[in-house]
Amino acid sequence: MPDVPQTRPTHDDPNGWSTHMTPRDPAAVIRRHQTTPQSAQAPVVAGLSGARLTAADGSEWLDAATGGFGSGHPAVLATLREQAQRVALSSRILLSRPLARAVQALSDFVPDPLTVSYLCNSGAEALDSALKLAKGLHPARRRVLGIAGEDFGSLTHGQGLALDGSPVPALPLQPYTVPATEPNALLSKLGPEVAAVVIAPAAPGRPLARLSAHWWRALRRQCTQDDILLILDERLTGPARLGHGLGSEALGIVPDVVVLGESLGADAVPVGVMVTSRATYDRVYAGRNPSLHGSTFGANPLSAAAVGAVLRALDDDDLAGRQQHAEIAARDVLEGVADPAGPVREFCADGSLVWLRLADAGLADALRAALAERRVLVRPASDGAPDVVPVLPPLTADPADVREIFRAVRSATDQLRSPVEVLA
Repeated sequence: MPDVPQTRPTHDDPNGWSTHMTPRDPAAVIRRHQTTPQSAQAPVVAGLSGARLTAADGSEWLDAATGGFGSGHPAVLATLREQAQRVALSSRILLSRPLARAVQALSDFVPDPLTVSYLCNSGAEALDSALKLAKGLHPARRRVLGIAGEDFGSLTHGQGLALDGSPVPALPLQPYTVPATEPNALLSKLGPEVAAVVIAPAAPGRPLARLSAHWWRALRRQCTQDDILLILDERLTGPARLGHGLGSEALGIVPDVVVLGESLGADAVPVGVMVTSRATYDRVYAGRNPSLHGSTFGANPLSAAAVGAVLRALDDDDLAGRQQHAEIAARDVLEGVADPAGPVREFCADGSLVWLRLADAGLADALRAALAERRVLVRPASDGAPDVVPVLPPLTADPADVREIFRAVRSATDQLRSPVEVLA
């Protein structure tokens, strides 16, 4: 029996269900049988190239949601094709040349003395591995600190930080967060009972400039004094997103751990990476069974080849410079979009980390819907910051597509000011 043609979901149902969906519709099947909720605006993807997304119904979209490397990079794809023909997955007891090249490239990429990499399958898993390292350093300590409303991944400890409370009983590390507008409150909570601090250089809803160089130095100094593991969460900001190789370059400090996410997989294979120093790693794992902390398919030859290819592309394509140009384009197109009395209260562009804070969550939902009408896909609302709409084009997006995304954002925000305006 042929598939029933795809029907886009309607938005009159709070769960995003359409009365026209059939069991053969991919969107309907996914929403019925997958545990993870899906955005009502999300199309069924059939193809991706850079920021260009082709849906199964033939419609063309621009991707400002995934915040990744970007699909279809010719040099990266060539590397992955060649590696897949040789060996894609292998047991963790086997070594590979792609893994050797990847860990050497990571050691060269992050600041000294961070030279030891743990490759796994997602940024959330990499962050969880960093928190396990913190617990291994200080088994008796139970507190981990972060900034409220930010994304800490989908695993248990990350969810705890996002919720400012344990999602399950007796979580080994108890999360405590402070508002992004009160960063000194985080410094005041530091002490010998804290195992780790997890913080990103910048995040949707928190500009890079919000935390001063003096604040970062004070954080680094007190973490060193109390032997607290300082985990810099660069799953979104690294590599290159802020216009630097790593966000840490703009902070003037060296953390104890850098966590990197899916951008290193080139939107082709799942990858996450934790990088720390040999001294820190050996305090927990030296001389012990290497399977004590392992990711079943992490560090496989295919994902390692992706990491190496992405890090080469950073230099070959000057991706940090391209994000600087994206920031210029965002500021040019969206100049004056924020108004203390209007629907958009705050606008920020740090490299290609672009976001808008709306007057309330309802207006943020309206902006997402208006962008979907313009075939621009952005992330669904987060529980921690439902009034913030991130706009995250892929790192390798064509500059013309990046500018088109920002023009759509401008048109959609203008529509919020004048609801009767005809769509551009």
